Amino acid sequence: MRIALLLCFLYTGFIGTASGQGEVAFYIKIEDGGIFDVRTIRDSLGQLQCYEANIKAPVCEDRVCYDVNIRFRWNLIGQFEKFVIAAHDPLTKMDHEPFAPEDYKKLQQILSNQDLSFVHIPKNELVTESDSSEVDGYTGATKATVKKEVIEGALYTCYTLWHIANGEVVDAIRQHTHKSLNRDLIKKMLSDENQFVHYYLINWLDSQQMKEHIDDLLMLISEGKGYFSKNAIEQLPELLFETLSVQNFIISHYNTLDYYAQLAILKKLKLVNLGDSLRKYFIFLIQEDNGFQNQRILSLVLSGIGNESFTTLVNHLNSLEIIISEENFLLIEKLGKRYHHDTSQLKRDNK
Repeated sequence: MRIALLLCFLYTGFIGTASGQGEVAFYIKIEDGGIFDVRTIRDSLGQLQCYEANIKAPVCEDRVCYDVNIRFRWNLIGQFEKFVIAAHDPLTKMDHEPFAPEDYKKLQQILSNQDLSFVHIPKNELVTESDSSEVDGYTGATKATVKKEVIEGALYTCYTLWHIANGEVVDAIRQHTHKSLNRDLIKKMLSDENQFVHYYLINWLDSQQMKEHIDDLLMLISEGKGYFSKNAIEQLPELLFETLSVQNFIISHYNTLDYYAQLAILKKLKLVNLGDSLRKYFIFLIQEDNGFQNQRILSLVLSGIGNESFTTLVNHLNSLEIIISEENFLLIEKLGKRYHHDTSQLKRDNK
């Protein structure tokens, strides 16, 4: 009864169409033999939703081979999501013992985990040789380093299925999704709460697609966790930093972004023309307690600065008695002569 309930849960919890439906996107070879087709599953609007495959994979344990029948589902960027098994063909361990509910739960965790050590060990080194049958039923014992990571009695099943779920198919899905990207699909993926999907987009969208969806991308940058904001800023084309929408975004969000995202912005802006509003914003961002970034910002605003902005800058630096690096001071002196401004009162770093 417990197994039956679990199987029912796995079926009803699986989002998508019935087995066998959907269009074939590509084929994947299984290392130990066989091949399976991966199909595209679409939502009610006809938009790409996920990928599925019915897999019949040979699993060999202690020179005995048998087929595992299972259905896998991946999201649009190749992350494994769920599996489904047929009620009449459950997974088994050695000696044909059926998986228990807790085994299925652990298998889901295994297939979704990228940080397992046993999957990086050569298959022929997973067990230590022995003269007699051991705990897992092999003529050898499962290495202690991986025993906690796998289902007891189903070492090679876990190993085989993990490599199918997280192997060649992942890149194939990413490539197929990339070829399928259109305005609606990009919009759908941008609204996904999965930040790995957002990482995929900033690395796979071309310049035109980024331009078309810049407002949504800027929203993701403002809400990004970890290094996402920094990485997204680095991926945006330089030309977008000359647009009013991006420069206004910087004015509104620069101070709320983390230090690394701020540095990424400064590096990008050195390659473009600053608008008057953004240049003025950075001038007044220079403060006494911001020594390290002051010099970066100074270098930025001095590039291509006009007479009016230069006057504002010099007055601001004088009023706060900002210490100026040797390199920036020499440039300010040169600009002072060009615009006929007295810069002698500025404080120079004499280190």
